[in-house]
Amino acid sequence: MSLAGHLSELALPDLLQIVAMAEKTGRLDLSNRDGEGLIVFRGGRIIYAASNAARETLGSILVCRRLVSEEVLRQALEHQFRSREERRLGSILVEMGAISPEALESVIYEQIQRVVGELVKWREGYFKFEAIEIRDHGEIAVDAREFLVESGFNAHRIAIELSRIADEARQAPAGPSPAPAMLGSTPVPAPATSASPAGTAAPPRSSLGNILATRPAPALTAERSMELLRAGEAFFSRGVLLLVDRYGLTGVGQFGVRAGDAAADEGIRNLWLPRGAASLLVDAATAGATRRGRLEPTEANQLFVSELGGEWPAESAAVPVRAGGDLVAVLYGDTMPAGTPLPPLDRLEARLAEIGAAIAAAERPAAAATPVN
Repeated sequence: MSLAGHLSELALPDLLQIVAMAEKTGRLDLSNRDGEGLIVFRGGRIIYAASNAARETLGSILVCRRLVSEEVLRQALEHQFRSREERRLGSILVEMGAISPEALESVIYEQIQRVVGELVKWREGYFKFEAIEIRDHGEIAVDAREFLVESGFNAHRIAIELSRIADEARQAPAGPSPAPAMLGSTPVPAPATSASPAGTAAPPRSSLGNILATRPAPALTAERSMELLRAGEAFFSRGVLLLVDRYGLTGVGQFGVRAGDAAADEGIRNLWLPRGAASLLVDAATAGATRRGRLEPTEANQLFVSELGGEWPAESAAVPVRAGGDLVAVLYGDTMPAGTPLPPLDRLEARLAEIGAAIAAAERPAAAATPVN
């Protein structure tokens, strides 16, 4: 089975249902003028989803959620590096007893759902589903393999959960222009919707490593996320790191917000500010430049401050983080509860630029590496 067409004619939730009901194995490529997406299926179940927006690594998510410590993550990464056979980080952490299989699966499911939820918002663009054969083991050679699951998640369930989001997105008024195009954003020519007739040649074999390697995206690793937060601690008493994608800003981690409170961490990670929101943070992401000043009492800022504990700052700053040509994050900070004036931020901007350069440099060899088949 192969399908190709326009998302305005066949929406993503419908595509997920079709592939799930047919129990197909293959890849679904999506593209529009601002980016690309990829969903991989095995037997109709989603085993992987990605877009070329900035992303977090599994280690970063687990550390920032305080599900594992930095030291435990370091030990697991060392074990992974020294292993003679390919091992996934999540499996190693489970074997170490650092995290339960249920907690790990929950994190991976949430990330896949978040990516698919982003793609569901696309009102225009093209899709192409290609049936392929995917080996079960031994072929993943990129960082994103950590978000691949052997058994997969029910595509029908995800489609149902996201259909409401798609309906709301279609009915919503057009917002501001999305962020500039990121890596590989050239859309494919618009093909007519079609299905391969029965009796056609068997689907091509494909290395999933090759599939994943074609979707590079700046990645926030645990190390880089913590470096960004530590850099902020030298200038602010309270801060939040937010990941930037084409639709908005998503909370990653924090410092100085009810330290050690798991509920505070969860609240920050569930925080999302849309690109069209009236907020100092969104302004910094849109302009790609530092913004500092008073937080206006807008709806977005009120939501944001409530997650910070409700103490309204007299002055705030939002500093963007670039990895090469991509805007990947925004670091917010203020001096609450003391409320003292913010210091000059030149040195902080320079430090964030260094970390951003390291993120970009780490992506280049990963994208160029030949996957193991």
